[in-house]
Parts: sequence; C-alpha cells; structure tokens
Amino acid sequence: MLNKFKSFELAAGALTLVSLAAIGCASRGGFMGVDCCADIPAGAIPEPAGAKLCDWQTAQVISAVADQTVFYQSDFIGTSATLSPAAIDRMARNANSGLVFSQPSIVEPSGNDLRDAARVESVIAQLASLGVAAPVVEVATPAALGMQGQLAERVGGGFGNPIAGTGAPISQASGFGGQSVGMNVTGGMFQ
Repeated sequence: MLNKFKSFELAAGALTLVSLAAIGCASRGGFMGVDCCADIPAGAIPEPAGAKLCDWQTAQVISAVADQTVFYQSDFIGTSATLSPAAIDRMARNANSGLVFSQPSIVEPSGNDLRDAARVESVIAQLASLGVAAPVVEVATPAALGMQGQLAERVGGGFGNPIAGTGAPISQASGFGGQSVGMNVTGGMFQ
C-alpha cells in the first residue's frame, strides 16, 4: 500500500511538473496557439515593409527643406554681410520654387549683433531683388547646425574619394573609412 501511495505521489508530481512546464511555454506562444497577452488584435494587418524607414526619410526630407532657407556663417564672404555666390543661387532657386513665401529665412547668429543686423538687411535686399515683396528674415539658431572644422573639409572633399569631389560625397563609397590612403585629393570645398 505504501508503494502505491509513493507511485501516486510520483505520478501527481510528474503531472504537476508537466503542467507547470506547459503553462510556462504558454506564456511565450500561448496555450494551443492563442496568445492571451497579445497587444495586436486578431486579423490586424501589419504595416508594409519599409513603413518605419519611410517615416524617418520623410522627417529628414522635411528638415532638409526647412534648411534650404537657412543662411549659415559660411554663406557670407568672410565676416562681412556680403552673400556668397552659392547662397545667392540658392536664394534664386528658393524664390523660383516659392519656398521663400512659405517659410521664413533664418540667419545663423555670429555672436556680433551689428554683423547679424547687417546680414539680415543683406538677405532682405537680395530677396527683394528676386521679387519677394515682404521677406521674413530673422536671426535664430537653425535646427540643423552646419559642420565645422575637419568634418566639413572631409565632407567637402568627398570623404577622401577623389572621384566624389563636392558633388554628392555621402552617396559614394569612400574606401577606407574616409581616409585618403595617401592620395592627393583635389577639388574639395576649401581648395
């Protein structure tokens, strides 16, 4: 009788152990394939592949469009209020596309209030010469700050890729982590 009781105890213990293992496995994939803790309703269709990437790309494009009407310190010749030729060309493109009518132009602060005021007046005069009736120009810190120093030189030089030049340096391969590998790179932004 004692052996039967021990057998019954062992069988009950084994059944309890198997039940606990099944319950533990059910928390991962659900009991009989039904996950009770799922936060996705049954029959829901997931977002298509690339949906999150598209959202990120759209945010970057919106930021790039907003940055088109920003005038960084490098858009002026030296410490003067004279706009560089590239900045004047960009202003003309923005005026032709209508971008200057939909968002304000921003001048990056230089730390000198008189210089900033002169630069604002220079941008207003250039926009007026392009046919913008009442241009809105303000001194503010741009959302996307420009690059400084060696990083700007690397981007302008194509990250060490002599073929890239100043075209689209980021979209072309740069070889060994942007290193020039002893090549004499010509045609960069600061040459």
